[in-house]
Amino acid sequence: MSKNLIPQIAKMLGVELGEEFQVKGDDEMTYIFTDDGLKITYAGGIEISQISTNSAFVALVMGKEEIVKLPWKPKMYEEYWTFGKLGKQLTVGTLSWKELPYEILLLSKGWVYRTRAEAKTALPAVAKEMGVEFIV
Repeated sequence: MSKNLIPQIAKMLGVELGEEFQVKGDDEMTYIFTDDGLKITYAGGIEISQISTNSAFVALVMGKEEIVKLPWKPKMYEEYWTFGKLGKQLTVGTLSWKELPYEILLLSKGWVYRTRAEAKTALPAVAKEMGVEFIV
């Protein structure tokens, strides 16, 4: 039996197994690599046929299509990093994702991060945008 190369192919294309992405020029489809191959879902959750999926897979591998990475979104109750105020200064902190309205707003602004380092890197620009000082 030969080795499954899907994980390496996904990595070479710049995505991880299980990471949703789109293809440039097509924002109605969502793509995801799994151990079983490429799965494509049309807006509304309709899964695309295996024949179309195979064509898209070949186009991606041959470089005919360009992957567009989507912002990371935590799973329910997963820890994430964002910004909060400490007195009059902005700082980074961690929360647990519950898909609350304010969290959806944070995500839409791009202020939800997988790691503390990512949030710390973004902090100066966000503080400037908000017109406040920050503490690292």
